[in-house]
Amino acid sequence: MAIFQKIAAVVIAALTTLANITGYFGLETTTEDYKTYKNVILMIGDGMGENHLESGKQALDIEELNMESMPIRGQSKTNSLFWATTDSAAGATALACGIRTINGMISTYALDPLSVFVNPKSVSEVAKDLGKAVGVVTTDYTAGATPSAFSAHTYSRDNDKIITEQQLASDIDLIWGGFTGIINEEIANDNGFTYIDTATELAAFDGKTQSFGQFDFDDLKNITNNYDTPHLEALTEKAIEVLSQDEDGFFLMIEGACIDKHSHSNEMEGMVKSLNEFDNAIQIALDFAEEDGETLVIVTADHETGGITYDAENDSYYFTSGSHTNANVPLFVSESDAGFVDGAAYKNRHIGAQIGLILGAEKGTYPCAK
Repeated sequence: MAIFQKIAAVVIAALTTLANITGYFGLETTTEDYKTYKNVILMIGDGMGENHLESGKQALDIEELNMESMPIRGQSKTNSLFWATTDSAAGATALACGIRTINGMISTYALDPLSVFVNPKSVSEVAKDLGKAVGVVTTDYTAGATPSAFSAHTYSRDNDKIITEQQLASDIDLIWGGFTGIINEEIANDNGFTYIDTATELAAFDGKTQSFGQFDFDDLKNITNNYDTPHLEALTEKAIEVLSQDEDGFFLMIEGACIDKHSHSNEMEGMVKSLNEFDNAIQIALDFAEEDGETLVIVTADHETGGITYDAENDSYYFTSGSHTNANVPLFVSESDAGFVDGAAYKNRHIGAQIGLILGAEKGTYPCAK
């Protein structure tokens, strides 16, 4: 049985390589020289395109966002396997596993959607194999597409129950986000997780156990704390505090999910508020990285939402769509020695692959460490 599984894994990997063939031969790749980092913080602004940044700066009346202070600025090409325009599931899978897959699928191979043979390893699993702590933080529901790609494997992003069951069975140290209605304190405790559902409980948490945070989604979306809900800045600061207790290092994914949600509704004010919150969380990560000296911060998006366009005549920005587009999205890296080239545009899965290498995986060990 073990031999069969190994053969199947090789076959699936080979077929997936063929499906992704244009990405492996001589196109845009990271440099051969890169430094490995003890800690990696990946921050995903869901739906955040280049003009989200420009419209945000205009609305906030600022010259530069915190993320724009980072020395490496490039772009990510967000296509999924067969479509020019990705969804969050396939987009996050590329960043989590270093592969492209079919829209709607969560960290599974396109040719093995039911996980009959093998799943690609995510960077979360790579980090765990290397003895590091792992955290998944979002302002979406904890079973949302992006957090799921870093904590589960399933053929459909709509499988909330399956995703949550896998999260509860995982060894991920912390999973924090919006309340799904699927788990409660008793279920979390039975699976070895401390249950957290208020900002007060979050602040008091000592990080000695795994933790599952379930907060009011409307508060997360609208950046309010009517029910003692923490903002993304507080979630980011606490997650770093908890994970940095691991002497072997950590991997942390932080998603600012509501940039996307407000963009789908063409709500410019709400989008700007969510962008500003996300950018403030980035500064918290950058401050830690500067003080720590062993942490890399990467900021990007899974796709662009809303087709934000500049109106030169009126010096204003406006939405042209309520859906995703295939526009390139920003990529920022906090150090210049991590293999990323300033000004380059990478396929989204190359970013996931490079994260695996930066964490310390050997080339060829995992799909995300090409």
